[in-house]
Amino acid sequence: MYAKRRFNWIVLFCLISVLGLNACFLFSRSSIQPAETQSIYTLVAQTIVAEFTLSSGYTAVARLTQIAVNTPITEAPTMQLLTATSTSPTFTAPSSTATLIPPTAIPIPPIYPTPFPIPPIYPTPFPIPPMPPPIPCDWAQYVKDVTVPDGAQLSPGVEFTKIWRMRNIGSCIWTPYYTLLFTGGDRMQGQEFAPLPGVVYPGESVDIAVDLVAPNEPGRYRGYWMLRNPYGQVFGIGENTQNPFWVDMQVKSTVRTEYDFIANMCDASWSNGAHHLPCPGDEYDPRGSVVLLENPILETGKHENEPALWTRPQENHNGRITGVYTSYKVRPGDRFMADIGCLMNSPGCDVIFYLDYQIMGYEIENLGSWHEVYDGKLTRLVVYLWGLEGNSVQFILRVENKGNPSAANAFWLAPTIQRSPPIP
Repeated sequence: MYAKRRFNWIVLFCLISVLGLNACFLFSRSSIQPAETQSIYTLVAQTIVAEFTLSSGYTAVARLTQIAVNTPITEAPTMQLLTATSTSPTFTAPSSTATLIPPTAIPIPPIYPTPFPIPPIYPTPFPIPPMPPPIPCDWAQYVKDVTVPDGAQLSPGVEFTKIWRMRNIGSCIWTPYYTLLFTGGDRMQGQEFAPLPGVVYPGESVDIAVDLVAPNEPGRYRGYWMLRNPYGQVFGIGENTQNPFWVDMQVKSTVRTEYDFIANMCDASWSNGAHHLPCPGDEYDPRGSVVLLENPILETGKHENEPALWTRPQENHNGRITGVYTSYKVRPGDRFMADIGCLMNSPGCDVIFYLDYQIMGYEIENLGSWHEVYDGKLTRLVVYLWGLEGNSVQFILRVENKGNPSAANAFWLAPTIQRSPPIP
């Protein structure tokens, strides 16, 4: 249908073009009058348009051909309308009021505006919490004072060991190349630095010790200490890792003896773990013995002017001797003091000293142990009895043999409990 309409329009265009050319040609001929020419061509045009509209394009082509060959037109052609019959089509001339049917217009599809793009809607992301700050490599946390708490009272010139319990809360491992470092205050004749006792992993605790000597003048003293890594960087405690920890103590000018273990030697109960031992004992008894020495000669070669307890374990490997003393009520400022070691002419002496205690109704607890060999040196014990104040305590002296049984000649020189007077 669309092709047929297109063909009709092309024929009409050609017809109009030919009419135009022919009009120019006829206009030049003198045999036709202008009025006649005008009426003739008007009629011809109407006839062709009507026939083109109501019939096939062949009639219109025939008329155009007739005009093109300049065939005279003597009368106006009759325009008939096509009527549908049962036999053949019949043309009927239209009246003067007939209306020509225009060709059907080709429908143009509507143009829709391009929709404005709607941006996608994304869900609100789940809020991400801020990252915690990184943990410093070297960082320490103070746990407690194992010995010499703040404000402890000491006698002038007394040697003591300060022990802090510290926890590694950094991200790096402490090795023996890390050291305890004095950073200020009263040094108390201590070493400027001392290595850590071993490897400490993050989260673990360690007891850090330094040997000090109480000043000779009465007063209050404080020394500050920190840790140092193998690269020389100093660190300590606190949020900024730069706060030191300290030893804080008071020096009193006088002390007095509150309990003498030598004077109460035979009030104690002595045994070797299997048998009860007499007091005083026999220095040749293979079961072991306790003997009082007024002026002992120690492994240093020095003749002492203070008495000592000679405690011989049972003569076998791992032999022992134990003395359980009567109850003593501990008071503030009390501390146990003694020098320990081996007697002169005891090569092969290899023993372990123990200081234990028991509160009535409780199990035996240990206050410390010390390993001694025959090396020409003594060890001074200063054991503060903090935490036991107000309790009636039975102190226990114990020695175990780890070397030659016949050479296990252990001694406690002047074992006492001393007390500093309270500070006014």
